[in-house]
Amino acid sequence: MNIEKESRAKSRSELLVDQLAKYECPAITGRRARLGEARVLDEDPIVFASASGSTITDVDGKRYLDMGACFAVCAYGHCHPELIQSLCDQANLLMHGMGDVYPTDTKIAFLRALAEYCPGDLSQSILSQSGAEAVESATKTAQIATGKSHFIAFENSYHGLSYGALSLTHHHRRFKEPFAKRIINDTAYFPYAYCLRCAYGKRPKDCDFACLNKIRQYIKTRDDVAAVIAEPIQGRGGDIVPPKGWLSRLREICSENSVLLILDEIYTGFGRTGENFACNHESVEPHILCMGKAMTGGFPLSAAIGAASLMAMWGANTGEAIHTSTFLGNPMACAMGLKSIELQKRLQIPAQAALKGAYLKEKLRAICHPYKNRIAEVRGQGLMLGFELVKNNESLEPDPASAWAIVQELRALGVILLPSGPAGQTVSLAPPLIIEEAELDEFCVKLESVLYKVLR
Repeated sequence: MNIEKESRAKSRSELLVDQLAKYECPAITGRRARLGEARVLDEDPIVFASASGSTITDVDGKRYLDMGACFAVCAYGHCHPELIQSLCDQANLLMHGMGDVYPTDTKIAFLRALAEYCPGDLSQSILSQSGAEAVESATKTAQIATGKSHFIAFENSYHGLSYGALSLTHHHRRFKEPFAKRIINDTAYFPYAYCLRCAYGKRPKDCDFACLNKIRQYIKTRDDVAAVIAEPIQGRGGDIVPPKGWLSRLREICSENSVLLILDEIYTGFGRTGENFACNHESVEPHILCMGKAMTGGFPLSAAIGAASLMAMWGANTGEAIHTSTFLGNPMACAMGLKSIELQKRLQIPAQAALKGAYLKEKLRAICHPYKNRIAEVRGQGLMLGFELVKNNESLEPDPASAWAIVQELRALGVILLPSGPAGQTVSLAPPLIIEEAELDEFCVKLESVLYKVLR
């Protein structure tokens, strides 16, 4: 009887998380432990039930403003009707093709549209399902094209958690430690252009890209470097925007030394920063470009794309592809990818991100200014923004506790977002690119009240 009363007193969300705890590995979804009195987190996760535009509704009927677009995936808003229609139309025709064996007409149409959408000579793709797979396709391409296996990556980088991607990811050592014996350690990590915390003690006005000069010197001492892999803006690393000219200089260094440049635009691509891709801000064309997330607006699809001359180094398929997967070029995913490219162009999504991002950034700076001793920096590009919490502006000691408190207080007010950065000290904003100005204003009002509560 007591058990029945307790069950009736629980919300639907709590009951579902009880089931989640029973059937999902505890390492996956963050939740309060369901074992005795042990507690892992203070709160259970929100259990989503439905969503539309910039709003998510949980199983108990509570509505949330999504200021993270679910890891920057839902760039066109949740459940965009045209994306749904493209999915349904394709599902009624053909749900699954045969990967590298027999292509579908939808896959071929998408590959062509993607080549036209990407910068410069980037025209031939390897499709997959996740961002980590796209990164692995890119690294395999670099190894095949150069015959070399040493890579250069950046501190606090995030390229995925599969074994191959982990060999390049630097963000959080705990991601690697349990699996270290099976991870290839042929990667050199260098400081990113994190000007607030310059590894070389330089100021932006007189740095002369000291971080890149170190990479140039390093490459000249070795003859086994296949590629440099970089995020044009670090996402999970804390919304770190390098200074103007940094990406162009990196490309020059790679070209001078016959090293390939791989750009991971899985987070920044498809309009997020105010251009089709973040590299377009400096007219930089990488040798290989990785993309995913907003590529379909909500269906698993990713790609690594390079120039035809580079991709030709793989050689021809003679009947057994040496790199493929069962769901490669899934027609439903490709149909949504086609529609997303159409939406990008017709709705001028990058231009929307640029305008709304500038509007939100200005408001953020005004809201954060009274707390300039605790908020070290408001930064970002387009609708990829963040503000970093510190104990004080003299020591710049990261303050992840305050960042997390802000995130939790906003959640209580019906706003979903997440912290980022090496210590979790940055509050990150990446809302749907179609978000309304009134929704941005609503968020700013709530943020202002939360900052007063947490930081005063």
